[in-house]
Amino acid sequence: MKSKDKKALFFFIIGALALTGIILYLASVFYGLLLILGAIVIYYVYRRLTVDPETVKAATLESLKKLAVPGIGILAAIVIGAIIMLLTGYNPLLAYRALFYGAFVRNWHVSILNAAPLIFTGLSVAFAFNAGLFNIGAEGQYYVGAMVATFLGIYLKLPPFFSIIITFLAAGALAAAYNYIPALLKVKTGAHEVITTMMFAHIARYLSSVFIRSMGGDPATSTHAYVSDPILESNWLPRFKQFIPSANYRLHVGILVGIGMAMFVYYLLFYTKWGFEIRAVGQNRDAARAQGISVGKNIFRALLFAGFLAGLAGVNEILGLNHKMFENLQAGYGWNGISVALLASNHPIGVIFTAILWGALDAGGQYMARTEQIPNSIVEIIKGIILFLIVARYIYAYFGNRIKQRHKKNLTSLEAKGAGK
Repeated sequence: MKSKDKKALFFFIIGALALTGIILYLASVFYGLLLILGAIVIYYVYRRLTVDPETVKAATLESLKKLAVPGIGILAAIVIGAIIMLLTGYNPLLAYRALFYGAFVRNWHVSILNAAPLIFTGLSVAFAFNAGLFNIGAEGQYYVGAMVATFLGIYLKLPPFFSIIITFLAAGALAAAYNYIPALLKVKTGAHEVITTMMFAHIARYLSSVFIRSMGGDPATSTHAYVSDPILESNWLPRFKQFIPSANYRLHVGILVGIGMAMFVYYLLFYTKWGFEIRAVGQNRDAARAQGISVGKNIFRALLFAGFLAGLAGVNEILGLNHKMFENLQAGYGWNGISVALLASNHPIGVIFTAILWGALDAGGQYMARTEQIPNSIVEIIKGIILFLIVARYIYAYFGNRIKQRHKKNLTSLEAKGAGK
């Protein structure tokens, strides 16, 4: 066997081992974690044997540096949370034991269910951020996706494979179209997307009540006035239990769809011409324009694709978990997607892990409140501190760069005066 074929076979084995472990672990089969760790160890050993050790060391240190800021932020938030609990009369050791046991063991399936929609909305916000835009209205696009998924789920009578794909594409497309006016206003008039997308988010939120009434939730004819009719069972997302009997009955493959979409967004941003243009516009619009990149076109594309991604979160919830739409849902997935994206530094792969962390904190907080009678608000405080510390990094970097630029400008001015003398 040629060395090239051996290498391909080796990576196929590692990939299969890791993928199997991921699926098992996400399905609450915890020995899947051993397969994931095994794949990581094998890959690292392979790198040590085939690549220059100094290169491996440099790459490892670079990865650790990238993880340092969010890691320190999370650790600091845990410490500050413990101090707050001590001051308010609660035992932080008992609280954190319940929090982490609930998040990563007892309620792990709830963590995954929470994380799945957050991956989509986190990707939506992160993608827009890469273009220098703030898609704060992801919540509204989520509602649009949920409404389309409910409508098609009730009326679409096709084989499951086709109906699910059609629903994802149609809901994503209409959620993207819902961002058309904010995108157009941004490009043509410079109207800030924070204002326009937020306004459209509230429109979608209140429109959903009208939609639910037209889909079976009319008080005059229904005993369930605030819930739509259920979607057809043939349109449900497959559940892990169908091929892993020990999996929790609520877990569905939506989390795998989210992970696949994160990988696609990563490829799109870093390995395609369109992604390069998006990132160029986000980093410096004037420089991008000077290189012949259409700023307006890429802003338009970015906001529409961000809407597409957020809409998929709504599909995930309707086809995968709820199978009907509730009035006054107050999901908050769009708003929490902002936190997920910021914590991941707007990196698509990072969004997977921060979404799981955010979902785990919510699941663990519920278990902690139920077993230790410690207010769930402690978890919200911890999440707020984590987010504050992460955002503080951006603020520090912004003002640090401003100070450096001003200092450089002053030095240049002094040198010019000295040369004049």
